[in-house]
Amino acid sequence: MEYRNPKSSVVLYIVCVSAFFASLNQNIYSPIIPLIKDSFHVTTTMVNLTVSLFIFITAIMQIVYGTILDLKGSRFILFPCLILTVVASVGCAVTSNFTLFLIFRSLQALGTAAIPLIAAATITDLFDGNKRGSAMGTYQTLLSIAPAVAPILGGIIGEQYNYYGVFWILVGISVLLLIINILFFPKDQKKQKKNKGNTLKFYPIIIQDKIGSLLLSLSFLNFLVYFSILVYLPILLTDHYHLNLNVVGLLYLPMTISLIAGSLIFKYVQKNISLMKVFTFTNLIITLSIIGFGITHKVSLVPMSLSLLVYGIGIGILTPCYATILTNKFEQYRASAMGVFNFVRYIGMAIGPILSSLLLEVLQSKLVFTLFGVSFGIISFFAYLLVHRTENASKRNSTNKPSF
Repeated sequence: MEYRNPKSSVVLYIVCVSAFFASLNQNIYSPIIPLIKDSFHVTTTMVNLTVSLFIFITAIMQIVYGTILDLKGSRFILFPCLILTVVASVGCAVTSNFTLFLIFRSLQALGTAAIPLIAAATITDLFDGNKRGSAMGTYQTLLSIAPAVAPILGGIIGEQYNYYGVFWILVGISVLLLIINILFFPKDQKKQKKNKGNTLKFYPIIIQDKIGSLLLSLSFLNFLVYFSILVYLPILLTDHYHLNLNVVGLLYLPMTISLIAGSLIFKYVQKNISLMKVFTFTNLIITLSIIGFGITHKVSLVPMSLSLLVYGIGIGILTPCYATILTNKFEQYRASAMGVFNFVRYIGMAIGPILSSLLLEVLQSKLVFTLFGVSFGIISFFAYLLVHRTENASKRNSTNKPSF
């Protein structure tokens, strides 16, 4: 892989390490949800609120931090946010009051929210063309290691040291990450004043663009379902299958390891297969895997795990696929496109746990997740029709390039 300058490879890995921590902060929490529920004596809905609020704040701050980033640069945001993460993690570890815990968890979200945007914006600045797709694949592969490791780590630490042990680990990691970034994160380049105006003009552009808005809609639904499954899985495994937290963490592996496989697959297939074909086929795979989870999750661990394995591969492929399509389509607004993409993803993640918990109170889990899969399939079908129509129109007009 070629870089724009000799230091780009170093910057790439610094960004990946930082994004790894942001993902770790989110995903290490899932296996200890039963511990949080029992320790604070609150309902499942209240515990899911800690998940949803964390991600909702992360989503909102993509827009806020994006504006600050354009004006002041990455280092201006990064260091204070990491310091806030340290303080908030300490608060989560020491408090015995659920309201304070919720506040500190929210402050954690404020601290880590800037990292994904900084990472994505930095990578899109480093690479062009097909190399950007390959770089996105590399980034997503490294980023996917956190969801693979975090649930296992969270389950083991939670089993031995309760929930507060998990947060003390996050304190140590965030301190180490702060030191690394102070020493090695590059100085900001001067931002042009026109960036702010361009950013403001971009939002109505992407909303009005049919393909852009469709990609964002699919991203929203995909991550809504993904996080609905993540927060439901530990409860399913402990209540229905009566497993301890060590095993619960291990049973996240089929989906989280397959995320890495999916990212690697995308990195190599995007060089030889059009993004439209990758997009269409993977949407079909995700549809079938969600329906498969809905049908099998209370029947047996084996078919359920196979469904999650396929689903993880699909997410691993589609996440860099969506990002590459958006940055290619909106070349002049790459950072803004990634900001909107992150915002929509995180909103889906935030709504998923709350929506699913409310639905599960009135409907059977089999019906809820099967309906999620059918809904994704219907939207994917209309997406295929629109993309196919757009591609045919582009082929008829030789002066225009294909959309994907």
